Amino acid sequence: MSDAAEVISWSLDGALARIGIRRPDKRNALATRHWAAIEAALDAVAASSAQVLVLAGVPGAFSAGADIDELGQLLASPEAFAANNAQVQRTQLKLQRLPQTTLAVIDGACVGGGLGLALACDLRLASSRSRFAITPAKLGLVYSADDSRRLVNTVGMARAREMLLTGRLLEAATALDWGLVNQLAGDDGLDALEQAHLVALLATSGQARRGIKTVLGHLGGDPAISLAQADAAFNGAFASTDFAEGAQAFLHKRPPSFS
Repeated sequence: MSDAAEVISWSLDGALARIGIRRPDKRNALATRHWAAIEAALDAVAASSAQVLVLAGVPGAFSAGADIDELGQLLASPEAFAANNAQVQRTQLKLQRLPQTTLAVIDGACVGGGLGLALACDLRLASSRSRFAITPAKLGLVYSADDSRRLVNTVGMARAREMLLTGRLLEAATALDWGLVNQLAGDDGLDALEQAHLVALLATSGQARRGIKTVLGHLGGDPAISLAQADAAFNGAFASTDFAEGAQAFLHKRPPSFS
């Protein structure tokens, strides 16, 4: 029997959706079935009223990446290995293209496919004990073009080369310095940092955030987003209800109340 429903969960509370990964005995390692469950959860979030999605693991592990227990089965079947790769790529791309703003909240191990998930999010917050690595070179493998593009877009080509060619494990402070994470939790803890970001995000226009994601997706090299779509997002904002509200709020010196 599959454990995917117990490992991967999602919930909706007003404008906030959450997807949780809970497999602490395996440091949240992900098998093909778990990736499929994440994809299904993303479909549900995309169709929901959520404006922001938080993706989180368990204390001490965001995700250690591939499930070693499944690796032997995959090695014995090229077809199963190809299906696994396709599932992982499809899930990460769906997360990248999700219309909602996405926030990865990381505590502990964030390695391989786990870091791939985090890189597909818009923002990344982490605890000081978090560690990051991408290690296909240590297994004789190559990182995919989509994964590599997300990494380069986040840390730049020189640091992406170092991470990929050496498989180096980065401590949290280095990850922050390199831009791999946006902010590290301080004395108040990771929950407080998450809450502060949620307050800041939900105070802005959801329409604007979706349009900004379209523009940045085009600039980031997503072949599914054309320059015309990016320009339409920019020009269309001037006729949006959120801009009308934002302009009135600015003129009357009051906080905006976006839809």
